[in-house]
Amino acid sequence: MNRRILWKDALSSLNHSWGRFIGILLLMAVSAFAFIGLKMAGPDMRNTAQTYYQDVNLADLTVSSNYGLDKNDTQTIKKQAKKATIDFGYLQDTTINNSKTSLRVLSESKNISTNQLISGNFPKKDNQIVLSYLLRNKYHIGEWITLNEHSNLKNSRFKIVGFIRPSEYTDKSNLGQTNVGTGQLSGVAIVKKSAFKAQSYSIARIRFNKTKELDPYSSTYQKFIDNKKERLTNSLAQNSKLKKTEVDNNFKDAQKQIRQAKEQIQLAENNGLNMSREKARLEKQQKKLNEQEQEIKQLGSISYYVNDRKNDSGYDTYQSNSEKIELITNIFPVFLFAVAALVSFSTMTRFIDEERQNIGVLRALGYSKLDTSLKFVIYSLTAALTGVFIGAIGGYWVLPRIIFNAYTANLTLTNFQSGFSWKYLFLTFLISILCTTGAAVIQLFIVLRAKTSELLLPKPPKNGSRILLEKIKPFWQHLSFNYKVTLRNIFRYKVKMIMTILGIAGCTGLLMMGFGIRDSLAGIGQKQYSEIIKYDLIAIDKNSLSSEQSSRLNQKLSSSQVNKYLPVYFENVSKKIAGTNQDLSIIVPEKSSEISKYISLRNRSSGQKINLNSRGIVISEKLAKLLNLSIGDELSLVTTNGKKVKLPISNICEMYMGHYVLMNSNVYQKYFNKKVNSNAQLIELNNKKQTNSFANSLMKTGAVSAINLNTNNQQIIDSLIQSMNKVIFLLIGLAALLAVVVIFTLTTTNLEERMREIATLKVLGFYNNEASLYIYRETIILSIFGILIGFLIGNWLHGFIIDNLSPLNAMFRPGILFSNYLLSALIPLVITGIMAIFVNRKIKEVNMLEALKSVD
Repeated sequence: MNRRILWKDALSSLNHSWGRFIGILLLMAVSAFAFIGLKMAGPDMRNTAQTYYQDVNLADLTVSSNYGLDKNDTQTIKKQAKKATIDFGYLQDTTINNSKTSLRVLSESKNISTNQLISGNFPKKDNQIVLSYLLRNKYHIGEWITLNEHSNLKNSRFKIVGFIRPSEYTDKSNLGQTNVGTGQLSGVAIVKKSAFKAQSYSIARIRFNKTKELDPYSSTYQKFIDNKKERLTNSLAQNSKLKKTEVDNNFKDAQKQIRQAKEQIQLAENNGLNMSREKARLEKQQKKLNEQEQEIKQLGSISYYVNDRKNDSGYDTYQSNSEKIELITNIFPVFLFAVAALVSFSTMTRFIDEERQNIGVLRALGYSKLDTSLKFVIYSLTAALTGVFIGAIGGYWVLPRIIFNAYTANLTLTNFQSGFSWKYLFLTFLISILCTTGAAVIQLFIVLRAKTSELLLPKPPKNGSRILLEKIKPFWQHLSFNYKVTLRNIFRYKVKMIMTILGIAGCTGLLMMGFGIRDSLAGIGQKQYSEIIKYDLIAIDKNSLSSEQSSRLNQKLSSSQVNKYLPVYFENVSKKIAGTNQDLSIIVPEKSSEISKYISLRNRSSGQKINLNSRGIVISEKLAKLLNLSIGDELSLVTTNGKKVKLPISNICEMYMGHYVLMNSNVYQKYFNKKVNSNAQLIELNNKKQTNSFANSLMKTGAVSAINLNTNNQQIIDSLIQSMNKVIFLLIGLAALLAVVVIFTLTTTNLEERMREIATLKVLGFYNNEASLYIYRETIILSIFGILIGFLIGNWLHGFIIDNLSPLNAMFRPGILFSNYLLSALIPLVITGIMAIFVNRKIKEVNMLEALKSVD
């Protein structure tokens, strides 16, 4: 047999039913784009970061101490990190040019945690400095700056010679806390190591040889680091006792020397000698010793801080985001492909039913079953493979980059690297072929089982039957003839009905999920720091304040800038949750009745006010969810001094950022076995615009060790939401695009297979609009049912994503707004309406002679 005819027929079918072909192609393209793009986004993000961390040789652990690192400390670190590269360095926190701009000046590291040069040069002299590129708008190369705090540095004036991208500070809005300026770091700077004059090192960086071969985001890496961190922490803890003894002995020796010198001066003066110069020197030495004593009191007990990479909030956030996006990839593309598969399967099945007589003709001419199937296999394969190819291009090289840019808008990471995976490409091809060619083969198998003589005749239409709605006589009797026909047709073709409803339901559900996440993110920063947290900042006192420092602090708190303040006991404790250490803020007010003026404690669901009582503690809702705790359970904590306590939970409060543990003084005294001594103040200002300047002046009193600004916290939330919003809008766009393609495919397929029916209607005298409604009324009704079912799907998807997408230290607002339902319904309805115009135009072009082609 001549197969050229078969190939010609196969190619011509692409042109004759272009609407169906384009529909399948677009369905596969959108599905492949979303599936490959979302699947590759997480690995690409981690690979980009991994390459960056390899390039800068980022430290695995950093060690610091409030008393610096002496020889014993350096020996301990070297002993615990034998197979590792170690770099010991210095740092100095300072402000610039008497401004509020706080800077952390670090000594240059050439081996570990190196920094990328953006412009200019690295320092070559002791009076040269490079700044973080985030400060380029404030300062320029060649400018001289004065560092106000420079006790560890040889110089106070430095010349800016370049700008860098700091490897250890990747979060633009949360560089960390400091004891200068406003209490929050504004930037980072690097100078030569020789520019420092300090005797003890400030920081040690450790890079283990073994970790260079490990994926930094793997459990193997984290387990190795956790083990090294624990052993190093325990070893350094032994040094603290020796260091404390050494500090005490040195202080006692200095006091003894001063006492002996005083006795010698007194003896000399008794013998008539003039010792005024020696006396002045001794008084100066005594003053210095008193200052050292005060500094030791404020530093408190000797503490060591062994931190891994997660201490950088940017590193931790980026890792979390790269994992969270994979949560979406396990949900979104599955629904996307499910909808595409349903519609494609339905489309190919109906296409073969239309071609039933042509199949019969080919079989009558002697063509084999395989030859007869060629047309449909080529048609479906061409549509599927072309769609996947187009979608894969965007999936590999466009979508992951968009997601990376969204999530790194507030980070310093750059140089995105696109990866490639044969696995995902093969899987996408396989799924798309099964959805299209697989459907064609199944339907061909069914059709080709019939005799050739049966195939040459039109497929007999399904018999009409009474439907359930007809039994509801009051309803049925009030329907017009057109609506009765429409409803009968809907239930007559059940497969088409199910496919249409499920297709539109899937699109609506995905839209609801996207809009729902957007609603859950919107305004939580404002809600947290206006409705719930009413104070503007927390000021944490230094240990053992002098009378002069206390006086300056009280004077500042009593100034006209302060509206009110509440003395509290404040402590940050760490608790391991879901494999990571989370900070819990313990707040114990002096007057528990006053706390409502600063923190609105309430139940999120009921809005009922919560009071601090003696029955137990109040914890934030996200903390309760993470630990699966409820009222009446106990929260286990280990305080900073190592004390283990179990606290009964009396209530759970609404909170969207951070983990809070609040209690009154009676509860604290009962379970911690000590009285409450306030060490911090919750401060509300008269003018919130003066928050930074007030924080700066508060630090200058010398009485405050740290300040937590709500403006900074809100910026962190807003930047998180801004990043996630970009991804969510992308998902909404994909869902809307899918809705367009699904409705377009269903409409064009329905139109093409009912051309004779439409022509018959026109012969019978139906006007164009009447014929359009006769056909399209079914689509409108099915769309409405699909939207209603989509609401149920969307509710479930939204709840699942909200519970799992938020960071460990934040909570998104649950529940779906009415506007979400409206928008999610409106988009499919608008698309359906636009397609109605398209249908009307196509019906105008229908030739009535088509009605005469049918065989009766």
